[in-house]
Amino acid sequence: MKKLIALILVLSILMAFAACGGMVPSEDIDGNAETAATAGKVEPEEEGEEKEEVASVQQPDFPETIIVDDENCTVKITSIEADDMWGYTLKVYLENKTDLNLMYSLDQVSVNGYMCDPFWATTVNAGMKANEDISFTKESFKECGITDVTDITFKLRVYDDEDWTADALVEDMYVIYPLGEDAAQVYTREAQPDDVILFDTEDCTMIVTGYDPDGLFGYTVNVFILNKTDENLMFSIGDAAVNGFMCDPFWATEVAAGKMAYSEISWLEDDFEANGITEVETLTLPIRVYNSDDWAEAEYVSDTFELNP
Repeated sequence: MKKLIALILVLSILMAFAACGGMVPSEDIDGNAETAATAGKVEPEEEGEEKEEVASVQQPDFPETIIVDDENCTVKITSIEADDMWGYTLKVYLENKTDLNLMYSLDQVSVNGYMCDPFWATTVNAGMKANEDISFTKESFKECGITDVTDITFKLRVYDDEDWTADALVEDMYVIYPLGEDAAQVYTREAQPDDVILFDTEDCTMIVTGYDPDGLFGYTVNVFILNKTDENLMFSIGDAAVNGFMCDPFWATEVAAGKMAYSEISWLEDDFEANGITEVETLTLPIRVYNSDDWAEAEYVSDTFELNP
């Protein structure tokens, strides 16, 4: 009897694997705005260019795509796993052609126009090679409503791991189109009945989308942020108050030029307890928006907003 049960379990597992293999399509990355029609080297993206989410499209086979290949290093996307155990995953090949230990990292990453950081960086020692995974979590995609990845924009930095003050060997923006450039469209978020618009100017937008009293780190305000400029913008809060008590969430987030983001403004439970706060009645939020690359420039927003959850 036990052998029969074991045989049934094995057959069930094999059938499940077979079903999964037919459901997950392979991915295709074409080049950038100038080379998207054919596979090949991806050139730096123009700052501020915006590409967004589109409806489901059948994805063609993926060709290897060279991001960088010069006298110092090679960065190549060899394949894409759309449903890897860690989430949507880029398989990358790295080569260090120098006598330095090089750090490879991504910054200002967006998927379908949403800021979506895989928090990836790795070191490749002098003269060595490496195969790496760059993974985006399923939770981050779900938060942004991403089903099909139409474009991924990122700044690639390659620099001396032992001398961060030295000039980077690579520091450029790149964009790849897993479904082909024609599939990338401009995304517009639809307004929701519970939205609270803090500000909506010609340069930037910030909307409260909801409240979560039991957030991961404590009381949380969920926000949607849009950067309409061709500059990278920093959104920050300082000297905030809850129910009239000074209580900072220590929140700041950067949104790349022409991109958008969902973010969580959270307060620590210990701070609420220290001030005897059991229920949030008013939130006083001094918000600043400024050029994250040049703090000396005039601020886009510098105002105090009050919320009554």
